[in-house]
Amino acid sequence: GPIQCGPGSPCKDDSCCSAEGKCGFKVAHCGAGCQSNCQAKAMCGIDSADGSTLCALRLCCSYYGWCGTETVHCHDPEPQFGRTPCQEGYGSCKIYDSPSCNGRSASSGRKIGYYQGWNVRERQCDKVSPSQINTNGLTHLFYSFVFFDPNTFQMKPMNPADADQYREFTALASNTLQTWCAIGGWSFSDPGENHMAWSDMVSTAANRAAFIKSLIAFMDTYGFQGADLDWEYPVDTKRGGRKADADNLVLLVQEMRDAFGSRFGISLTLAPDYWYLRGFKPKAMEPYLDFMGFMAYDLHGPWDTDVKALGSIVRPHTDITEIYNNLKPLWFDGVDPAKINLGLAYYGRTYKLADASCGTMNQCKFSGPGAAGECTAFEGVLSNREIRALVNGGAQPYLNKTAMLKYMNYAGDSWVGFDDSETIAMKEDFANSMCLGGTMIWSIDFDASVG
Repeated sequence: GPIQCGPGSPCKDDSCCSAEGKCGFKVAHCGAGCQSNCQAKAMCGIDSADGSTLCALRLCCSYYGWCGTETVHCHDPEPQFGRTPCQEGYGSCKIYDSPSCNGRSASSGRKIGYYQGWNVRERQCDKVSPSQINTNGLTHLFYSFVFFDPNTFQMKPMNPADADQYREFTALASNTLQTWCAIGGWSFSDPGENHMAWSDMVSTAANRAAFIKSLIAFMDTYGFQGADLDWEYPVDTKRGGRKADADNLVLLVQEMRDAFGSRFGISLTLAPDYWYLRGFKPKAMEPYLDFMGFMAYDLHGPWDTDVKALGSIVRPHTDITEIYNNLKPLWFDGVDPAKINLGLAYYGRTYKLADASCGTMNQCKFSGPGAAGECTAFEGVLSNREIRALVNGGAQPYLNKTAMLKYMNYAGDSWVGFDDSETIAMKEDFANSMCLGGTMIWSIDFDASVG
């Protein structure tokens, strides 16, 4: 086969580069004659750091030490060489089929809308206060976000001004709509005082009990009917995680259910890619949760520049072919699809094109984030309301039916990939076909057709 690496060009997957210019984790790659990354260890199996690393969520560990869900991981990829395909004992060695349904499980199921409380403070225009939320068709509304103290584990507002919004928000509850609070979010686990708050909180029974007691009092005070745990992400050290997080998070939801009974709901968000998802134990948590949300967005963005295997290529952030593959670990883990809500984005991810005449997704290069929107005022993102305004102003969207999304050029040399009512209907049909229990929107205030 072709040479994959050499002097000055290490392996894209950070594996060892052999004398022959082949990438891998075997002695043949990392031993005598190795050219670069010679201390690299496989993700799983006999060539992993401790020689006994299993694949999380029962994925197959391939002959070459990669966890995955495909034939190359689970069966013999090269029978002509007589190699053992999948490494027995480090995960599954069979492919688990994706669920298949022809009903309307998601369309007739849960419809959750997240609401970003900070939009009324930080957005230049298109502000949506809680009382203005369009709740039409929703079954659940989640207030984002509520924080907790990293030392005492007592609930606290993300911003002191948020507390004024809570009762206005929970006043929207009706016999068809529940109002919950969402705890955490991406920024909560950024480096800083809260960086390890989740990991510290779940680490002992006493800390978990303090959190649960405070959470019950908080929900009682403001009228919230449930709590959504948005930890981004357990186990990952760059996100303030530790190895024990996965098991400790199971204990937390179990103890929450014991304390809540049926008084309050419990849900949890799941990472949409295996890199972060492996820090969760969805099947073990399933009995204690009302449902789980699969964040099927932000799969790509301007940050891809820093990912060696991807690079600065324009990729949409909600491609259904990727989402389909990224759901597979849940089926290997044995998760009930009826417990899963498919994430839907009410915003697009944007890029500045390296060549303004090149707008094809998965091909063209980008030089950075796309031009900021008038109201969200942040490079790299546009709300669906801003996207509609651009379309009304003459921007030309294209539908990619295979990916179930739209894309278009705007502002001269910027590009946006997004979902609208047409592609969201397609994605709801996809969720139905996968037997999923509902959908969840991030976020309802990005589409400021107010109620």
